[in-house]
Amino acid sequence: MSSGCTLENQRSYAQRIGTALFPRRGFLWGALGILVFLSAHPTPQLFKTGILLIVAGTALRAWCAGYIKAHRGKMHNVRELLTCGPYAHLRNPLYLANGIIGSGVVFLSGKLFWFLFFIPFLFLLYGFIVSAEEAFLSERFGSEYQKYAEAVPRLIPRLTPYPNRKHSPFSWHAFLTSEIHTLVTFLLVILLFYLRGTSLFSFLNRFHLF
Repeated sequence: MSSGCTLENQRSYAQRIGTALFPRRGFLWGALGILVFLSAHPTPQLFKTGILLIVAGTALRAWCAGYIKAHRGKMHNVRELLTCGPYAHLRNPLYLANGIIGSGVVFLSGKLFWFLFFIPFLFLLYGFIVSAEEAFLSERFGSEYQKYAEAVPRLIPRLTPYPNRKHSPFSWHAFLTSEIHTLVTFLLVILLFYLRGTSLFSFLNRFHLF
């Protein structure tokens, strides 16, 4: 009995951490990005790979945004289980997209050593957040969510879409409303990392830690 209670307490603790991290995830990504930028030393080949990854991740984010619509924002605002578009193939496509984009930023920096920090950061951050989200969705949607979770993986896409998905058209309005600032931000990030490799930001070379 005690081991069961301990496991339940651990799950509850992880869910509380995830709930606290959820509204702060943007700040945490930004703080890590600044550290990577300060110590960056871009190289042409890695920079090209970084751009490709950022484009791929941004495309996946754009696909998600057109279906998320009113589901953005705080967890408790969710009124309908999202199972169409990319969510018919995996449960957390937006987090996968962010991971791809984050990997692209590491490549932009030319310092692959950052993966030793980035990968644990990614799994810890989204591990806690996903734990909180899944507990919330399971409580709110019950058996509907359980069936969806059993059929659709967290991060490894299934080839065929979820058969019981609720069909909904892609919304360009939702995409433009929620993602246009994200696109501008990523273009600015690429430009800044490009300039980081020039003499313009040479005074930051003191931050080359490795």
